[in-house]
Amino acid sequence: MSPLWIRPWRLTPMPRLRLACFPHAGGSASFFRNWSEHLPADVDLLALQYPGREDRFNEAPATRLDALAEGAASALQEFTDAPLALFGHSLGAALAYETALRLESAGVTLRHLFVSAHPAPHRQRGGALHGGDEAALLKDIRRQGGASELLEDAELRALFLPILRADYQVIETYQRAQPIALDCLLDVLLGERDEEVSSAEARAWEDNSRHPVKLKRFPGGHFYLSEERDAVIEHLLRRLATNDSPSRETA
Repeated sequence: MSPLWIRPWRLTPMPRLRLACFPHAGGSASFFRNWSEHLPADVDLLALQYPGREDRFNEAPATRLDALAEGAASALQEFTDAPLALFGHSLGAALAYETALRLESAGVTLRHLFVSAHPAPHRQRGGALHGGDEAALLKDIRRQGGASELLEDAELRALFLPILRADYQVIETYQRAQPIALDCLLDVLLGERDEEVSSAEARAWEDNSRHPVKLKRFPGGHFYLSEERDAVIEHLLRRLATNDSPSRETA
């Protein structure tokens, strides 16, 4: 299954660590391709490829997060012969968490979970934009500063809007009433001007790990990750290098 779900941007014979990255709504595995240039040579880089995009374009996009999590967890089990850490941004954060739950239930010990720019699962806001008209959906995409440039051209919009609508359905219908605490360490990453996630929603992730949770803020809004890529990677590597449990930080 992994050839469908996993893009191995770097695989080495004896890695010290593997980092698996989960893209945002409308995103694809190629978003993380150049991260390998900024990682140590002994850290493998994997990226999840969701149905309906890039080389999976002929597949119908998923509309439920459970379906994505089952596929991702099954594929990642093939890469657990080295320590595995997960990183997810926006929709990818919720998906990385649900994937982590499934991996731990299957007996996999995860090194770390990094969740970026998303409320804790039990603090999901819901929504109905996925079932509304095109104008409202486009307005929200532009407001967040996501893939709006791809949607200005009518032909590209016809190709990409169904994928974005499906991704909106995934996250707007995702709900976990009660948090389940993971065994692995968990960090929260957040843009200082992110209007999609409140401080309370970000700190609520502390209910989803058995360890103290660290919150790290970066300059920028919801898509701070593009401008702050190097700082984010530096933070991940620093956290992964420590043997100490993270302390709670509200910077």
